[in-house]
Amino acid sequence: MTITEIKDKIIEHGIEPFPGSINQIEELKSYLNINYLPSVYIDFLQQMGNGTRNGFLQGHSCFFNELPNLKKWAIELLIENNSNLALTSNDFVFWMSQGYMFTFFKIDEGDDPPVYFYTEISNPLNFIKISETLSEFFTRLALNDKELFKI
Repeated sequence: MTITEIKDKIIEHGIEPFPGSINQIEELKSYLNINYLPSVYIDFLQQMGNGTRNGFLQGHSCFFNELPNLKKWAIELLIENNSNLALTSNDFVFWMSQGYMFTFFKIDEGDDPPVYFYTEISNPLNFIKISETLSEFFTRLALNDKELFKI
């Protein structure tokens, strides 16, 4: 599904998305000192970057109010778990849940990049690719795919 199709689907289920603005996206890029974000991710931010009401992604850290801190929190999580893994300047952490797992994409892997995952539960030796594309990741979240985070 495209981000627009996901947005339409959640609206059908009574969930209200709060869109983000181009200005917020530019401020985020400036704050994080990055020049590029994938088009699928920009679409997500424009359609629901300021959160939702009544469901989808509520309780997860993935909206403008927390995005500036996600990479810092992810790095802290890796350190707390004595992980040998490290995030690079090319890695963009865009989702975190309950402070014990996070996802990221690599900025240079295209407009619909693969999604990588870390969880302290298994403390893996490598980051795990859990989705071939960012749009697939959001689709699977919207469909409540219970297999998405099983590793």
